[in-house]
Amino acid sequence: MDQTKLRILSAAAILFDQKGYHGTSVRQIAEAAEVNAALISYHFNGKQGVLERLISYYFETLFQQLEQLEEGGMDRSPMERLEGVIRLYLSFQSEHAATTRLIQRELSVESMLAREVMTLYISRWKHGIARPIEEGIAAGVFLPVSVDHVLLMTASQLIYPFLHPQSVREVYYLEPASAEFAEWLHAEIMRSLRAWLCLPER
Repeated sequence: MDQTKLRILSAAAILFDQKGYHGTSVRQIAEAAEVNAALISYHFNGKQGVLERLISYYFETLFQQLEQLEEGGMDRSPMERLEGVIRLYLSFQSEHAATTRLIQRELSVESMLAREVMTLYISRWKHGIARPIEEGIAAGVFLPVSVDHVLLMTASQLIYPFLHPQSVREVYYLEPASAEFAEWLHAEIMRSLRAWLCLPER
């Protein structure tokens, strides 16, 4: 993607996060990106197109990184691969905090866009976590748990800090988008996953 489009998407992500989608105008995006407003219509066919491309670019970039992680980790244990996926998701969310918050807000409202995102991307997002769990169960190294239940619990831990950042700041005195918080949350999620998945020691 060329630099002009990236500047527009980056500016839109920040403005949508600060002002909300409906509170942001094409002119504001253009000013923040330092481009002519006509370029937004040319490249994205308006504000809705910017939102849709922002979401698709977010997930496409994440899944590209996930594929690279999976290809390079096939010789690792299921738990090591699961730990890598959780770390990737958390670091990616921190690096793209404004877009992460925007997407989670959009998904919390019943809409055509939310349904499209769920259909196109969320199943692949879930698969990244489910795959090493399912393979660990099949290999007999994980307990035969409900994968859907583990996914729901893990997803809530991954999503909550970005959907309710003020709660994290007030309760834990940490910034949800910081590397420090991502590291802390990674350790907490892995502690939960080991409790749910690991066979008891004999």
